[in-house]
Amino acid sequence: MTHESYGLFCPLALAAERIEPRWTMLILCELQSSTRFNDIRRGVPGISPTLLAKRLRSLEDHALVSRIEDKATGSVDYCLTEAGLDLLPALQALGAWAHKHIELKVTYEHLNARVLMWNVRRKIDFGGLRDKRTVVRFHFRDAPEEDRLIWMVWRPGQGTEVCLTDPGFDVDLFWEAELRAFTQYWMGHSQLQTELDAGRIELHGAQLLARTVSQWMVRSSFALAAE
Repeated sequence: MTHESYGLFCPLALAAERIEPRWTMLILCELQSSTRFNDIRRGVPGISPTLLAKRLRSLEDHALVSRIEDKATGSVDYCLTEAGLDLLPALQALGAWAHKHIELKVTYEHLNARVLMWNVRRKIDFGGLRDKRTVVRFHFRDAPEEDRLIWMVWRPGQGTEVCLTDPGFDVDLFWEAELRAFTQYWMGHSQLQTELDAGRIELHGAQLLARTVSQWMVRSSFALAAE
């Protein structure tokens, strides 16, 4: 029995031993869309490289993650195993519980534009509306200076890239927003029209994109669960 073990045969205790160590659940969630070490760090920015490597090794040991190395290029991908994938509904349910029961003051105590937009990028898809590169610039008026401007660059068949510096392309749609207001909208605690009417969010540029936000930028899965 290790020092991390509860020493119990209870299935819940056995599960907790594998996912309780700090950052583990966040890493598992990030692995739904990121497989490279540096990308995982972008989704879990508070963790050090050393601790992330340790947690990934532990997840491998518990058969929740597979480490796949390309011998030709030396690149390494971390992929959820079947057991890891089976955990995701439970983690989603835990997040939905927090979304419903933890007060907003606590929920929005630590806003982070980079983490937010790294998650938002997964939900952006202009397929059906555009067949060419599409650029959206977000200006968060109340964010720290280094995080006020963030660009999203979508390319057909390639997904969405988050840029912290100007990528040099013409912008199709500009978002002017308070970080808290945008976060509350994306998380489902507010509606876009409410924030637009209050002036906390403004949309400028291509009118088609402004009118079809709900089609090309799906909100957080927790927001959808709450509806």
